[in-house]
Amino acid sequence: MLLERIDIVFIEPCIVVANKVRVKAELSNDISGVMPYLNTVIKNATYNRHAQNLTFTKDVRLITLYPDRVTMAKAVNATDAYQVLDWLKDLINDTWDRREKIVPSYELKSRPKPLEIYGWLPKTNCRDCGEMTCLAFATKLLLGEQQIKNCLPLFRDEYRDLKDPMLEIVAALGYEIS
Repeated sequence: MLLERIDIVFIEPCIVVANKVRVKAELSNDISGVMPYLNTVIKNATYNRHAQNLTFTKDVRLITLYPDRVTMAKAVNATDAYQVLDWLKDLINDTWDRREKIVPSYELKSRPKPLEIYGWLPKTNCRDCGEMTCLAFATKLLLGEQQIKNCLPLFRDEYRDLKDPMLEIVAALGYEIS
């Protein structure tokens, strides 16, 4: 077992989203050796080996791992934070245990920008998804606050040339495709 504990040292209201919390926690052991493997396993991760951090989303939560600590924003509450950190500890340990079967990735992966995602959308600004514009939808899609299935025009015949590339992008980011 690589990681024995994740101990929360700080919980306070989230700055970004009202009625959510942000958390800082310390790791019982240095996890820098598992980070390239996590970079392979977590599809929507952004890894920077020079800065020694790995950032990803789990649902709407934004999680950043460092060798000795973790931060999380947009957790529902303290109970949710503890549950996610338990999941994370299991993921880290499972990845470490399976490291001989995983090809580590040292690649600096970066997430696409909202304008890049917007470029693959129909750009109708129809508001069927509940957002004011397609750019707002693209931004919320990247944050994990929207799902691609809510872009109804994308699933119409007239935009079928955009659908498959967009679904591939969303899958590569690690988001659910219904």
